Amino acid sequence: MATTYRVSRNIEASFIDQLTTNFDADWSGINTTKSFAKVYEMELPAVCVRCGVTSHDRAQLGDNSTIRTAQVLLDFFCTSDGQKLDLLDYTVGKIKGGLIYYNYEIENGIVKTKTADGRIRIMDIDITHINFEVDRNTLDKHDRFRALITLEVRLSFLEA
Repeated sequence: MATTYRVSRNIEASFIDQLTTNFDADWSGINTTKSFAKVYEMELPAVCVRCGVTSHDRAQLGDNSTIRTAQVLLDFFCTSDGQKLDLLDYTVGKIKGGLIYYNYEIENGIVKTKTADGRIRIMDIDITHINFEVDRNTLDKHDRFRALITLEVRLSFLEA
């Protein structure tokens, strides 16, 4: 039986699709996932896409429609500082103009249908370099060269 994703999962999957397409075209060997735990089972470099805090603001009086503003977190796990900086700049350049929002229908873990249904607009971008304040050589290889891109995004449509 097919599962239809709701908005938050569609946002994550749309970002994964966009990033995977870009990485496959311009880089090699970059893994993209929506599961933070799976990153630690993957080869580096890897990017984890997560949906964070979400707010719904009323679109107009007398109606239940809302405008969604969501936080999207892109966690980067790299093999060096240079690779981390290059991937961060590359990613910002590819997504700052926004991306297509897709509705997904999944069957047996595979995308059955993917339908374009608007845009994801990037409202704000913050980059944080993760520093655990210990000798990097004592850390798991996945935690040595990490960064986080925090995005504030808005959808191009009203939610009923």
